[in-house]
Amino acid sequence: MPVVNPLARELVFKIVYYGPGLGGKTTTLQYVHANTKAEHRGKMVSLATPVDRTLYFDFLPIRVPNVRGLAVRLQLFTVPGQVYYNATRKLVLTGADGVVMVVDSQRPRFDADLESLDNLRNNLREHGRSLEEIPYVIQYNKRDLGDVVPIDELEAKLNRHGAPSFATVALRGDGVFEALEAIARAVLDDFERRMPEQRRAAGQALELPEEGLAEALRRADSSGARPVAAPTSAVAEDQLALAVAAGAEPAATPAAVDRSPRREASPPSPGVAPAPYRPRAETFPGPVGAPEELPSERPRAGPRFSALWPATEQDTVRELETALARAEFESVVALCDQLVSRVLASAATLLGSTADAPRDPATVAMLLGLDGPRYLRFRALLRESRGGRAISANEALAAYAFVIQARLSRNEL
Repeated sequence: MPVVNPLARELVFKIVYYGPGLGGKTTTLQYVHANTKAEHRGKMVSLATPVDRTLYFDFLPIRVPNVRGLAVRLQLFTVPGQVYYNATRKLVLTGADGVVMVVDSQRPRFDADLESLDNLRNNLREHGRSLEEIPYVIQYNKRDLGDVVPIDELEAKLNRHGAPSFATVALRGDGVFEALEAIARAVLDDFERRMPEQRRAAGQALELPEEGLAEALRRADSSGARPVAAPTSAVAEDQLALAVAAGAEPAATPAAVDRSPRREASPPSPGVAPAPYRPRAETFPGPVGAPEELPSERPRAGPRFSALWPATEQDTVRELETALARAEFESVVALCDQLVSRVLASAATLLGSTADAPRDPATVAMLLGLDGPRYLRFRALLRESRGGRAISANEALAAYAFVIQARLSRNEL
C-alpha cells in the first residue's frame, strides 16, 4: 500500500521495473529523468557493477502535478537482472504498489524473458501477492532492433492476464512515458478500490492531469534532449558507491559526487577497519561483586567503536558493549536494532529530500551498499529474539558487526 500523509495531502507510490539483465530497465529510468521537468523529478541514484550492469537497483523519485488537490509522488525502482541477485530483487519488491515488466524483444533473449517473468511470480508469491491482483504493465522493449519477436507472439506467451502493454524503444523514449502513465493510473485506481467507502464518498476521484501524465511531466525541450548514457562506475563489487545523476547529463561517477556538505557532525573515525570485537577486562565492568582494579593498574584505553557515532548516540553504543561483556545477548540485539534504525533514518534524509527519500528500511540499506542477504539475516535475528529465542554469543557479535558496517557506510555519505 502507498504511504499516505493526510497532513501534507500526499500519496507516495512505489513502482518497480522488473525484467532480464540488459533489457532496458535502467535506460527507461534514465530517459524519464532526462526528459522530466526539473521541478517534477528528484535525484536518480544507481548502484552498478564496473561493467555498467545494475547490481542492486536504480531509484528515481517523480512528483506528479496536482492530482485533485493531492501531491502524488512516484518512487521508481529497477531490480538487478541477474538471477544471482535474487535476494535483492525480493527486497526491492517489498511494498511495491505496481510493477512494470520490461521485456527484451530480441528472439535470443526470449528464454531470459520467460525466466524473469517466472521469477517475478515466485517473488511476489513470497510476499503473499500475485500478478493477477497487483497493478501491472508490460514494456516490449528494443523494438528498433533486428530479429525481434512479433508483438502477437509475445502477448500470447508473456501476457496471459491481458495487462496493458506497450512497444518501446527506451533509448529514444518511444512508449516510455505511455507505459509510466498506464502504471500510474493503475496504482491510483487500485488505491481508490482499497479506500474505505465512507472516505471514497467524501472525497473526489483521483485522476491524473487532463493533458496526461507524459505532457505534464515532460521537459519543454524534450524533443531535442539527448538520451542519457548508461552510468559508469569503476568501483569493485564489494565497494559500491552511489552515482547521482543530475539533469540530462550522464550519471556522475562516484568520484564526481560531492559528499562534503552532507557529513553529520560526529567524532572522527579511527581510520581503520574495525577488528573483531574482543571484550577486555580493563575496558568493561566485571561481574557484580568483583574487585575493582586500581586506576594506576588499568591499561590506557585505545580507540572505541563508539567514536564512529555522533555524541548523542555514543551512550547507546557503550550500553551495547557493556551488555556484550555481561553476556546479555538479547539486550545486545535490541540495542543493535535501535542503532541500525537510526542509521537508516539518517541515511534516508541524506539520499534525497525528506519527501523524496525512500521510506522502507530495506531500500535504504541497499542504497548504503549493505549486503542484502546479511540484512535479511539481521532482521530475522531481531524477530527471533523478540519471539523469545535465546541468542548466542556469536549471533550477538555478528549483529554488532553488522551495526558497525552500517555506521561506516553511513559515515561515507
